[in-house]
Amino acid sequence: MRSLRHFNELQTFLVVAELGSFSAAAKRLGLARSTVSTQIQALERVLGFPLFLRTTRHVSLTADGERYATRAAVLVSGLEELTAEFSQRAGRVAGRLHVQMTESIANTLVLPRMAEFLRAYPDLALRISLSERAPDLAEEGIDVALRLSDNKDSAYRYKRFGQVSFVMVASPAYLARFGVPRHPNDLLRHQTIDFFDGDAGRAIDYVLVKGRESITVAADGDLAVDNARAGLTCALAGLGIYEDFDFLLRPHLAEGKLVHVLPDWRRPGPAVVALYPSGHQNSAPVRAFLRFLDMVLSPALKGGVAA
Repeated sequence: MRSLRHFNELQTFLVVAELGSFSAAAKRLGLARSTVSTQIQALERVLGFPLFLRTTRHVSLTADGERYATRAAVLVSGLEELTAEFSQRAGRVAGRLHVQMTESIANTLVLPRMAEFLRAYPDLALRISLSERAPDLAEEGIDVALRLSDNKDSAYRYKRFGQVSFVMVASPAYLARFGVPRHPNDLLRHQTIDFFDGDAGRAIDYVLVKGRESITVAADGDLAVDNARAGLTCALAGLGIYEDFDFLLRPHLAEGKLVHVLPDWRRPGPAVVALYPSGHQNSAPVRAFLRFLDMVLSPALKGGVAA
């Protein structure tokens, strides 16, 4: 190639070569599969030889494609590093950033402040994916994954922002009708809004801790949900006692729409951590986003819920 006008096609080619799939490459790049196919065909026309052997189930590099991929990877990596270096010297954070977050913490704490991040870094293209699952960061091209988890995957670097707690609540109307539980065992005489774990195939039991004492109460209510937003809606409607993360319930407690139940009993929650591939620690977009998360999450996670 005599110019850089085919650089996007070159980047797409390397992703297809790495993953061995047009569909997987399209998913990582956030493109339509037809766009990926068109870019590869355009590159092959410029080069004058096929890069891939295509079958209905598999895509593999040709001999020429393998040699080209080896040289192209060096070129693309070098150019990306050069661009990043001079962008940082100029005080700019530019490029693309793919972030994956759990829905609850994203919608409650992060996305309401996202405008601040985008204003601070106007040259950065941001892609946000919301999911409760734990994806393979490298396979899906995710630069930062924000999770509620105590599991520290050794394959990734991580930054911890704090820890959440579970809080048990009910609406004033429910408590006026059915009374206020004074002890965890009282929950057996109340309607609870249980959380159904699809992986386990059952609702999650309640584990309540007070000092050194721990009591487990079976989740055997007549109402179970598998979504935090649904559980909160049911609690606000007065359908029972509900347990969820403190940061989700705090605004409704402050407004008096929900009341803290069994405030002396707590269940510790998971840590809030950002995971990122080890090769991304020097990425300016990743560092910028981690600073933003620290600014947003650290104060919010220190708030807790007053007893």
